[in-house]
Amino acid sequence: MKKIFSVLFVLILFVSLTNAQSKMSLGLNGGTAIPTGDFADGFDLGWGGNALFAYHVSPNADLTASAGYISWSGKDSVDATYSSIPVLFGAKYLFGKDKVRGYGSAELGVHFTTLDLPEYNVGGVMFGGKQSDVFFGWGIGAGVMFKVGEKVDLDLSAKYNMIVVGEENSWDQQSTSIDYFGIMLGVWFDLN
Repeated sequence: MKKIFSVLFVLILFVSLTNAQSKMSLGLNGGTAIPTGDFADGFDLGWGGNALFAYHVSPNADLTASAGYISWSGKDSVDATYSSIPVLFGAKYLFGKDKVRGYGSAELGVHFTTLDLPEYNVGGVMFGGKQSDVFFGWGIGAGVMFKVGEKVDLDLSAKYNMIVVGEENSWDQQSTSIDYFGIMLGVWFDLN
């Protein structure tokens, strides 16, 4: 819970430090997170959402910040969950000036993760339990913004995400990661 309050504090501080006369937007989105690669071998479809912030540096470019929560359950009735609180900063470039605008985005940041496995006692030694870590992550995506009101936009987006969890071994430096493809539907509100 302290992590969530820390993330919210950073987002509020970020908003307050920006120029109040500049154009800014706040948003919320929710949707699914489809595991890919090795991550898909152990976990099913995930669900979650994000709080979003955009600072419009030009009519077609935004600086962005987001914080959210996503959770996946274990496959094949395994009582395991993997969750992430992503805190990401990035940029978005919008195409056109119509009521329907496409965009591309890229983000970098950290993921506060928790792996929760069932606990087992084998010969007096406990296995499983909760393990929390903080890992670097990035995402790249695209989306479409639909103007539905003077200061309201609907946002449909798709984004490939990677959480870099470490090195597989030291002799060839292969990195391991948790990869997922997020499909989100959200709403944005202009603040000016």
